Amino acid sequence: MKRKYFYSTAVVSFAVLVSAIFGTSSYNANAAPINRSIHVNGTSLLKVNDYDVLYCTPIGPYVNEEKRLMVPLRSVAELLGAKVDYNTKLQEAKIRWRSNEIVFQKGAKTYKLNDTLAQMDTQPEVIQDAFVIPLGVLLRSMNIPFEYRNNKVILKNPSFDQSKIFQKVIEADRGSFILDNPSALDIQNFRLVEEKNSAGETRGSITESGLNRTGSTIREGKEDLHIICLFNQTLDMDADFASIDIPDRKRPKVNPEDSVSQSLSYLKINDDPLQYILTAGRTLKTKNERK
Repeated sequence: MKRKYFYSTAVVSFAVLVSAIFGTSSYNANAAPINRSIHVNGTSLLKVNDYDVLYCTPIGPYVNEEKRLMVPLRSVAELLGAKVDYNTKLQEAKIRWRSNEIVFQKGAKTYKLNDTLAQMDTQPEVIQDAFVIPLGVLLRSMNIPFEYRNNKVILKNPSFDQSKIFQKVIEADRGSFILDNPSALDIQNFRLVEEKNSAGETRGSITESGLNRTGSTIREGKEDLHIICLFNQTLDMDADFASIDIPDRKRPKVNPEDSVSQSLSYLKINDDPLQYILTAGRTLKTKNERK
């Protein structure tokens, strides 16, 4: 059973390193704009602080034909706490983060960084009216620190937790307050399916796996592969604590280099579209460890 939370919407060489960072994984997705159906078989490509970003509307992180990691601009900007403005007449997007400002234009392989024209080897795409940009250009241009580990781009900065999206997630995610190891499980493959039927109901499910990379056994009762689905108005996740009507789920022992899987299903009757799927691959302190 789930708890539901409601909120208001409001190098070798550097070139070789970047090529490796933004072109080694695959993401296969079909997100039909007519009925908003989503069918994704993918691998986790992006992590921000303690949460892997598996999906952000209208399409999750993916690698394009030029082998560059692409992300929906507005969704990622909201996660990082950046500001985005669109000019529909010019078909351009302006992003501001701290003292930097970058402007992307649809179909252009150039962009402006603080009014200085710069070149990139791929171009922004528009998917379902959303700007989708090369993440590497955004990170390097705005001096956002990142690292590449286990075929995944990892962004870590305390300021990201101050974004409106992460503030809502952290407030609702009670397990984040009893963390033992926030990165015990490396999120691997996932499958996301969402369909809207003729009655106007939206049914979705996500199944994913996490690999124990700690080098030691995760004892029974500590594993927490935690899925969070954020919608336009609501938030769904598994309960991290047992209560009168919600028992604690079984948390198995996980041997080194073994995987554990977890699933979450949801049903939406009203129009409340999926915005993000975030996952924490962690271990929690047991009751005895919290004493």
